[in-house]
Amino acid sequence: MKETFKSFLNAEIENKQKLLLSNSINDEDKALIQEQIDNLTAMLEKVDALEEGEQANEAIEELKQTVTEMGEKLTALNEKLNQTKQEDNNETEIENKMEKYLETKNSVRDFAAAIRASKTADEFRANWNEYLVANSITVESGSEDAFLPSAVKGRIQDLFEKNAGWLADLTNTNAKRFYVRRNTNDKNDEDSRAKGWTKGKTKVAQEIEVAAKLISPQFIYKLQEIDLQTKFENDEDLINYVLGELVNQILFEERRAILVGDGRDASSDYKINSFESIGLKDATDAYTTVMTATSTFLVDDARALCDAIVNENNAPLYVFMSKADLRTLSRVSASETSTPVYMSTEQVAEQIGATKIFTTDLLGETAKMVAMLPSEYYLVGEGVLNPALMTAHDIYKNLDIYRYECVAGGGINGLKSTAVLKAN
Repeated sequence: MKETFKSFLNAEIENKQKLLLSNSINDEDKALIQEQIDNLTAMLEKVDALEEGEQANEAIEELKQTVTEMGEKLTALNEKLNQTKQEDNNETEIENKMEKYLETKNSVRDFAAAIRASKTADEFRANWNEYLVANSITVESGSEDAFLPSAVKGRIQDLFEKNAGWLADLTNTNAKRFYVRRNTNDKNDEDSRAKGWTKGKTKVAQEIEVAAKLISPQFIYKLQEIDLQTKFENDEDLINYVLGELVNQILFEERRAILVGDGRDASSDYKINSFESIGLKDATDAYTTVMTATSTFLVDDARALCDAIVNENNAPLYVFMSKADLRTLSRVSASETSTPVYMSTEQVAEQIGATKIFTTDLLGETAKMVAMLPSEYYLVGEGVLNPALMTAHDIYKNLDIYRYECVAGGGINGLKSTAVLKAN
């Protein structure tokens, strides 16, 4: 009887030690289990010391009663753990169903059908939710449009990665707004420098002049109308066209706003003013150096532009210019009569001190070249990767209307991290 009971105690201790490792158990429950493990261990030592016989059997019977009472204390805990495990299993099952459905072509078909059948944003949510519910997916009311088919999410991701270009290299804070606070004093000035201390001398506080600015986002949208008579019948074509047109136009507006501003009058209702423009500046400030092309050779001005960037950490430096100016910089001729050759864009970038050169038609007459450390331009807001896709219908014009909207803005964070070269 003694050896049998010892085996029983060892099994009980092992089971409770395994239970103690469960992530579903809180600290209070763990304390209860550990207390029982300690009691069982003490009990095992006591039984081991008993001599075989009638007296030992009586003592073991008493210990069995104690073990029974200990087991009753764990009944509620086991019920709770079983319930938690079932809830976890249910949640996993729902997630698996959701993932499987959103991966299928059927989800793309249903999503396109929900778009076609919707006259308002609320109708779109309701129609799309019907498809989700039909596939055993339950979501919180109002968030139906966040559960996009994988093909739709992938399309948005592809559009951003392929067409965002250098926008993807800017620093995205993921903040609703961001305060930039910088000491604008020269770090080489004695007032700004860190100092050594001499025994008996009084320490001097640093004198700083802080430049603060707030980067705030605004709503940026694109509306697209599709006549029902010419509306695409193919589900993927419909989605690709709508998302492609809406996403690409917003990306274009963001690039333009950062480089030279959106070009609209300040009083315009459509003005995008949430991005700090580099090329639009007319005077040097703490964040941007404004220069005028004065050299005989464009390469000297381009080099001076890059040299104006404060880049102590040797971060990537981007320069934007027209194709014509890139050709001017890349053209090499040994003499007036010799046949010219052209350097690669990478060679030109190395020559002027840039990491990359981007050709663009956006600069126009506003600026000749723009240079920036992309890591020092900060973005705020939800941006284009968190779209709000809405639909509506105009019964007077028989048009389906799609709106893609994001909340975005940006500003320069690093001192002297940008520069603009103006034409002479």
